[in-house]
Amino acid sequence: MKPFNKWLIIASVLLGMHLIFRLIDQAKMMTYFPLDFTNDISSYMAQLHFLKVCGFHQFCPYWYNGFTTFQFSPPGWYFFAYPLSLIFNSVQVAAYLSIVISLIAAFFLFLKLGKTASLSRIKSIAFFFLFFANASAIGNFIRLGRVHELLSWVLFIPFFFLIYYYHDKPIDKKFFLVIPLYASIILTYHSTAVLAGLVWLGFFFIRKTSKEVLKGIFALLVSFLFTSFWLVPFVMGVFQNSTIPQLKQGTWIWNPALNNLSINLSVLLIPLAFLILFFLFYKNGNAIRSNFLFFMPAAIFTLLFFLRLTPFLPVFDQIYPDPIVHFILFFAIFFFLKMEIPTGKIKQFSALLIIIVIASISLNIIYTPLFKIPNSEREKEFISYLPLIEDRFVITGKFPPEPYAKAFYSFAATKNKSSISGWYPEEKSSEYISRLANVNRAIDNNNCEEFKQELRYFNTTEVLSTKEYCERLRNCNLNEVSTKTETCFYNLQS
Repeated sequence: MKPFNKWLIIASVLLGMHLIFRLIDQAKMMTYFPLDFTNDISSYMAQLHFLKVCGFHQFCPYWYNGFTTFQFSPPGWYFFAYPLSLIFNSVQVAAYLSIVISLIAAFFLFLKLGKTASLSRIKSIAFFFLFFANASAIGNFIRLGRVHELLSWVLFIPFFFLIYYYHDKPIDKKFFLVIPLYASIILTYHSTAVLAGLVWLGFFFIRKTSKEVLKGIFALLVSFLFTSFWLVPFVMGVFQNSTIPQLKQGTWIWNPALNNLSINLSVLLIPLAFLILFFLFYKNGNAIRSNFLFFMPAAIFTLLFFLRLTPFLPVFDQIYPDPIVHFILFFAIFFFLKMEIPTGKIKQFSALLIIIVIASISLNIIYTPLFKIPNSEREKEFISYLPLIEDRFVITGKFPPEPYAKAFYSFAATKNKSSISGWYPEEKSSEYISRLANVNRAIDNNNCEEFKQELRYFNTTEVLSTKEYCERLRNCNLNEVSTKTETCFYNLQS
């Protein structure tokens, strides 16, 4: 065994143990619907339910006074998880199992495809753990439950290794396997698809003949054609009736207050690591023109991200930092594992590797909370109101503490209860989302007339609230349906 490989094994074992611990902890979501602030998966589970009860590209009444399903939410993960939800009759079980299945698939894909890039079995296994068991991956893919992004990176593995395999070889029939792979990425998570476009760009840079370029363009266009049933309505809707153009999530890197320490460190250190490792990779026996041109688009993009200039780029200004960090990290790990560590530098690289692994696990322990079982009094009381809801409802009050309003809207939707809000604002116009804020602002300001006017505008009569606002609802002459220790339920009298 090569001296450095044993340290790769140690790093993989440490990361693997922490990954298994987090998966076991997250398994609680199969029993308890997550209602805390640290989760995105509530939204995806609600939308998985919508696929069953409303259908694809159909009107669905449960959020936002009704919306068209999956006009803006990429449907790939939902198609993937839907059979699981039918088998187990539970969106919670389906969502959790999709995480486990995705990770298992990623492990074997690295193991199988790593050899196409001349990576040993040990390095291929290390690639999996370094990419899927680091602090950012566990925080995003497992704790937040960003299942669609997780699945997109699983699909990115064969996409990247296939493109890389042909980066210095002529195109043959096997290359066109890239068509269903890229199409699947587009349908699963469009941010990953945009970033994967940099891989396409590098691929075109190294084509030696116009015929080869045309073959690549053909594969790319057919990929778009296969996804046109969703992509065309998505693009048309973005310019007509979605909040997406106003989100500008890429600008989050300009406001560190929006991110925790783990994210801020990732945004700073991982692009820096990419640039250093790319230089070392290129100088370490890989200084050939095809390598330089193939990775040049990703390297330039990483430099721009490091300099905080990517929000000035169209389309990329809509991608929030984490997917970009994951994209850059994928390449940084690739460069690291492709290098042959000089004998005299093994101790230094080994020590640095273990320090990074321990730091990553420590950041998870400190900044990524364990799964919270929803057993607070507030949560129990809000849940107890669900059988009483007959009309669309809205939540007012002071949050946190729990429940997280968006998560509760998602949970209620899985029980076929309708609300004027939800948890995927991209599905509605910016005008609707902006005016929705008026409801809470009116009650915050004790403006009863405006509050009731907004309730009527949104065609709703039912209000769930935390105890701090119950007296305000009573003073606004709303009808008391039920009042408990921490919460209350009122409706607007006709």
